[in-house]
Parts: sequence; structure tokens; C-alpha cells
Amino acid sequence: MQTRHLVTVILMMIIGLAWTGTASAGPLKKRLQNQHYRICDGIDSGELTYKEARRLRHQHRKIRRMRHHFLADGRLSHRERRILHQRLDRNSERIYALKHNRRHEYGRVWYGYYH
Repeated sequence: MQTRHLVTVILMMIIGLAWTGTASAGPLKKRLQNQHYRICDGIDSGELTYKEARRLRHQHRKIRRMRHHFLADGRLSHRERRILHQRLDRNSERIYALKHNRRHEYGRVWYGYYH
């Protein structure tokens, strides 16, 4: 009887740890996806020039690679999560600023990835 309770408690702890490790990466993935769509929307609407879009896509790729690198061990530490959120905040501000400046017209055929 004691062994059964001990095994149950250990299983609950393992499941809890696994759940918290995967849950920490969810909001970051959602933010990355949202920023990707904002960049694509800026290209479609002509609010971003070719150089602006190229720079934003480059920054977006760097953040995605950083997230992938941080998740290589299976979890995100508080420091890693804070770094990623800071980078995403800065990138979001850049997207907003470039979409709302007075430069328009993408001017090239867009062959990038969308969804």
C-alpha cells in the first residue's frame, strides 16, 4: 500500500514538472507567430518597404533561433524567458514604428513564407 502511494506521488511530480517546462514556451511561440503575421500584413498592405521587411524578418529569425537554442535542454529558465520577452518587446516596437512611418510600397514580388 505504501509503495503504491509513493509511486503515485512520484508520477504526479514528474507530470507536474513536465507540464511546467512545456507551458513556459507556449506564450513565446504565440508572440512569435503574431509578430510574423504582423510583418506579413505590413508587406501585403504596402506599409513596409523591401528593406524594412527584410530587416524585420532577419530579427524575427534571430529570435526564433534563440528560442530554439534555449529550449534545447527541454526547458526555459527565468533568465532565458526574460531575454526572449525583451527581444520580442523590442521587435514589436520596431514592427509598429516601421509600419507607421511614411515609407510605403513593398515594390518587389514577395516569395516568402506566410503560414
